[in-house]
Amino acid sequence: MKRKWLFPLFFGLSCFVHSGYASGYGFSITSAELLGSDKGYLFSADVDYRLSPRANNALLNGVPLTIVVKVEIDRYRKLMWNQKVFTKKIVYRVTYQSLSKRYRIYDHDLGLHQYFTDLRSALDTMGKIRGFIALDIEDVDLDAVYHAKVKVFLDIEALPLPLRSIAYLIPQWHISSGWYKWSLDVLNRR
Repeated sequence: MKRKWLFPLFFGLSCFVHSGYASGYGFSITSAELLGSDKGYLFSADVDYRLSPRANNALLNGVPLTIVVKVEIDRYRKLMWNQKVFTKKIVYRVTYQSLSKRYRIYDHDLGLHQYFTDLRSALDTMGKIRGFIALDIEDVDLDAVYHAKVKVFLDIEALPLPLRSIAYLIPQWHISSGWYKWSLDVLNRR
């Protein structure tokens, strides 16, 4: 009887900590695949980005946001741990330029800048990841089964130092897709 307050406390905390599409924001990977080509296997993915109100407000006030796409491919092994054969981080930096009223996306991997007049079109363009080589054809074992996974998250560590300490405590800054996983049977895909 003394602990009647525990359930409401934990329920309230779980509602407070939960963030995502139920709240109107979050990152979601709608599709991801590895497609065979003569050079190897090409990675492609579609991501739906929805910034939280706090992240959007910070962006409009000049705070750059860093979004990371992390891709990992493991070769399945029966008697041992899976062997990691590919790991890549694609880093995007989103900024808002208040004088020109344009959004800029900088792809650190390619060294490419793109400019947009509205945030939605910038995020939609950034969400179409296409065709970089994830597995070279020489490195592919035809008898192996590969497990791939991809995750997208807002990098809190890249925020300016005064905002970073606050961002750790506020759930609207913890925006992540979770892992999107699939298997690739190389022998059946060639």
